[in-house]
Amino acid sequence: MLLATAVALAAGPAPAISPPPPPAVLVETDRARVVGPPGATALASTVAGLVDAAVPRIAPAVGADDLSPIRVYIYLDRARFLQATGAPAHATIVGLAVMPAGAIHIDGTGRLASIASVVPHEVAHIMIARATGPALQALPRWVNEGMAEYLSDEPAARVDPAALRAVGRGEAIALSDLDAALARGDRRTELAYVEAASLVHFVVAQKGDQSLRALLGAIRQSGDFDAALKRATGWTPAQLESAWRASLSRRWRWPLLFESPLPVFGLMVLLFVVGLARHLRRRRRRQELPEDDW
Repeated sequence: MLLATAVALAAGPAPAISPPPPPAVLVETDRARVVGPPGATALASTVAGLVDAAVPRIAPAVGADDLSPIRVYIYLDRARFLQATGAPAHATIVGLAVMPAGAIHIDGTGRLASIASVVPHEVAHIMIARATGPALQALPRWVNEGMAEYLSDEPAARVDPAALRAVGRGEAIALSDLDAALARGDRRTELAYVEAASLVHFVVAQKGDQSLRALLGAIRQSGDFDAALKRATGWTPAQLESAWRASLSRRWRWPLLFESPLPVFGLMVLLFVVGLARHLRRRRRRQELPEDDW
């Protein structure tokens, strides 16, 4: 007992761990109000610039009239980002738009994804929410995520071939199951994002740039996605899925064919057959010649 007391006295009280300084507004513009820890001013300026560029581009595309500043929280520590968003430790999310607060949380470490692509994606979610208002809950998650991917300039040349490969292998996720796949966070979630983006690219390609604005406006009025989709595009969900799958096959099967090893293998086989035929022909001719001519 005396020894334990002596050790405790010698060691002294444990030093108090000071909490990190509270976040503060680092940058404020007409479109963004960026909050973060001291020392993140440069990153905050970058994020504010991305928001300032994204809002005037995305707002008219979705029919959002509210251009008030978006509050953005940035984190230089992955653990603090996960704690603030409530995401599990194994999660791979790097940005989260929170409604109805209309705020964005951004993992500023840049380890999992580029800030330049994360910020416009989350801004798109805010603008979509502003465009639909209370009817946001009627918007399927795949539409929300697909639009955010499209509006953050995710190219069709990446998502369409990936979606077609899944269709060709029989692994594509049915439209009716996309929302569940997006929510699971497993290996098929990435494919669900790809399909959602591909579907939105297809809608815009077929129905024009105004189609997204028309769809969200119809949802805001009716609160019914199926009815809004029919009104804005003329398709039912089943018809949209069927037309999308057929379009993928028409537009991307040849580019994908030349990406695959099959043409190379086929060319090698062809060259082998041609070479073998020439060899046999020369051999037959030699056999037909007199022995003196050999």
